[in-house]
Amino acid sequence: MPEPSAMDSWASPTAGTLLTPTQALLRGFVFEEPAAPVLAAAGPPAAAALLRQGFRIGGLRLMVRYQDGSELTDLPAVYRLPGAPAWFLGMANLHGALVPVFDLAVLFAVAHDEGKPMLLVLGHGEARAGIVIDGLPVRLRLDPQDRLADAALPPRLAPCADGAWWSDGADWIDLQVEALLAQLAAELAVPA
Repeated sequence: MPEPSAMDSWASPTAGTLLTPTQALLRGFVFEEPAAPVLAAAGPPAAAALLRQGFRIGGLRLMVRYQDGSELTDLPAVYRLPGAPAWFLGMANLHGALVPVFDLAVLFAVAHDEGKPMLLVLGHGEARAGIVIDGLPVRLRLDPQDRLADAALPPRLAPCADGAWWSDGADWIDLQVEALLAQLAAELAVPA
């Protein structure tokens, strides 16, 4: 008698006839539980790594949660508003919606790098704003032990930062987008 082939495992109990797709999907699957020693050897689960989107603004290395960034694009035409501070570049039309654009390098008194200026839109819906960044963002994977306990944060950045982390040979400041947007709105409301 010939050896059963891989095709035979798809056959019905009556040899030689194949199951219809519906029969094959409805017949169910049986999974065996893994042996207990295998689970014990794996040990406790590792702490979950944090994933962040890192970007540069001059010498500053900042990062945000992926869900806080809504769009990345080439720097569009920005229309300046009279009497606005230099760090508020103006308004840009993104997909038919006006979005405020900020240059945090001017606000935090750092020089832009040579990288291609890009617009990173933070927030969603009506509560969003664009910031000019240097080059493309990078993906950061942070382990809990990478958090810097004694990181010195720039004073103007401290109210909207949740500490700093060490990754890829550099310190990265964890930016809290809602706090940053609130700070920018508050500073715009102060008369010049």
